[in-house]
Amino acid sequence: MKKISIIDHEILAPIIVEQEALEGIKIVAKKSVEDIERVCDKKVEILERLPKQAKSIIIYATLDHSLLLKDLEDRGKISIEGVRGKREVYGIAIIEKPWDMIEQALVVYGSDKRGTIYGIFQLSEFMGVSPLIFWGDVKPEKKQSLIFGKEIEMVSKEPSIEYRGFFINDEWPCFGTWSFEHFGGFTADMYDHVFELLLRLKGNYLWPAMWSSSFALDGPGDKNAQLADTYGIVIGNSHHEPCLRAGEEWDLYRGEGSCYGNEWNYVTNKSGLLNYWRDGLIRSGIYESIVTIGMRGERDSVMLGPSSLAENIEVLKDIIFNQEELIKEYVDNEQKRVPRLLALYKEVETYFYGSKQVKGLKDWEGLKDTILLLCEDNFGNIRSLPDDSMRNHKGGYGMYYHLDYHGAPISYEWVNSTPLSKIWEQMSDVYEYGVRKVWIVNVGDLKGNEFPLSYFLDLSYDFDTWGTSAINCTKEYTKKWLRKQFGQKIEEELIEQLEEVLTGYIYLNSLRRPEALRSNTYHPVHEKEADRIINQALEICEKAEYLKIKLPTRCQSAYFSMIYYPLMSSMNLLLMNLYAGKNEHYAKQGKKLANWYEEKVREAIKRDRNLSEEFGKILNGKWKGMELEEHIGFVKWNEDGCRYPLRIT
Repeated sequence: MKKISIIDHEILAPIIVEQEALEGIKIVAKKSVEDIERVCDKKVEILERLPKQAKSIIIYATLDHSLLLKDLEDRGKISIEGVRGKREVYGIAIIEKPWDMIEQALVVYGSDKRGTIYGIFQLSEFMGVSPLIFWGDVKPEKKQSLIFGKEIEMVSKEPSIEYRGFFINDEWPCFGTWSFEHFGGFTADMYDHVFELLLRLKGNYLWPAMWSSSFALDGPGDKNAQLADTYGIVIGNSHHEPCLRAGEEWDLYRGEGSCYGNEWNYVTNKSGLLNYWRDGLIRSGIYESIVTIGMRGERDSVMLGPSSLAENIEVLKDIIFNQEELIKEYVDNEQKRVPRLLALYKEVETYFYGSKQVKGLKDWEGLKDTILLLCEDNFGNIRSLPDDSMRNHKGGYGMYYHLDYHGAPISYEWVNSTPLSKIWEQMSDVYEYGVRKVWIVNVGDLKGNEFPLSYFLDLSYDFDTWGTSAINCTKEYTKKWLRKQFGQKIEEELIEQLEEVLTGYIYLNSLRRPEALRSNTYHPVHEKEADRIINQALEICEKAEYLKIKLPTRCQSAYFSMIYYPLMSSMNLLLMNLYAGKNEHYAKQGKKLANWYEEKVREAIKRDRNLSEEFGKILNGKWKGMELEEHIGFVKWNEDGCRYPLRIT
């Protein structure tokens, strides 16, 4: 039976990354060395050429960038036809006697840069390293040896969706504070962790943080963009940031004496804005990207200028026409055509479809090659999908989905409150209607949404496995995800219980977003509604405490970080409001029982503060800043004026 030892007794297989290899492969190879060391406490070498003699070696290679791979193919040692000409495809093969002085080789090869990187990180997963090694604080099981057999030999499929990624958004106070606390800001050192996560999850597309930052400037300089390009990350911008310029850049360069003018208004400042967009394209168009086109108002508001629907549509046509001319002049060339994307978000959707009286942009020739990014209602419910008349749109379609939202009627930015079943239901419809060019999801601060993000990207990468045909398979996915985080040696009974508490607390959060909870959300006595929810929450918390004791020490950091903290803090908030409702109810009746519930509310408030402080201190303050999100008693769409529940004694 074919087997290869990578780490075993005296064997310490070196990794071969040739001098002509792409720079991104060289960076990821170093991360592979770290993964091996995490598992086996042994550090392997990276070499540029074959050793004079070795029992086994590892080769990381990309088609057309590897003389070793070409030599193996020419001599019939390996067939790479399964990846040739494909997009982001990789193969893993064990080769016996690849060269006279080498007994065995484990070859990871890709059709392109991202394909090879996915293959390298897939090898890490075979070792037992989770994609959430950093973001989920996952510690892999230790092993004395790494021996692989035919079970790892494979050729991957092409990804189901061409561009798959996430949007870091609503990043203050949590993600922003954390970034400045640990990395000095939204720098390349910070984004290195983001890029690595995206690639480990087999994504390729990112909308960077944008509330008070500019990806193109904060690297410092263009280091962010350079690093993304090296990794093979496709950078885009959100629905209101056209032509590769962050929204925050406008405030840096606007002014009465500026060549860009002082108004974010196309009608009154057309030449200034065209200059602004031109310079953004010249600066950032050298990197792999998707160019957002169109225009909205400053800071995600309605576009200023004309008032009627017809006028707005005509102005938007002129904006897009002139942006296209700039893109053709400064970004496109004979070798490439940079993808364009128009987000049909909020009022832009109205401009696209028009009305019975006014023809919209839907059949306008100027958008024939543009990716049309459809949107849901900000709460995970798809608003529109291509009808029969739209199916053959040349530019293709995308979908913008939310796991986090900052806006009316209520924001939800704290902990995960979107069940996988919801994502499966909505995104399966999206896929079946032909929306397969771009899938991007708003993950807010990223930390806290590791679980649904993993599912969203797995679904977009391999829809055949997890999509329409996988009816009621979210439980199976959850258990598989838990195995990936906690290891194969964890008893099945514990995995079952982990699945129950994980999906249980998310389900209760989905009934009413935590920020929107009130003391009267659930009736304090009618049909024992509050009592039923209290019992469910307490049962989940009891199981969570039990699991904290039962899980091995190795699993504690991942468990607290990704499950225990969001579970206990959100269930505590739910109980706080339920107890407050009972306090008010019995106080109106003049019953002393009101005082008991008032004390329970006070305990819950204290518990909320203690949990947040504990989260900020774990792992020597690794996540300090991520605990700062306001989440109690929103009285508006956002945190302004938020308050603890009323307590009556």
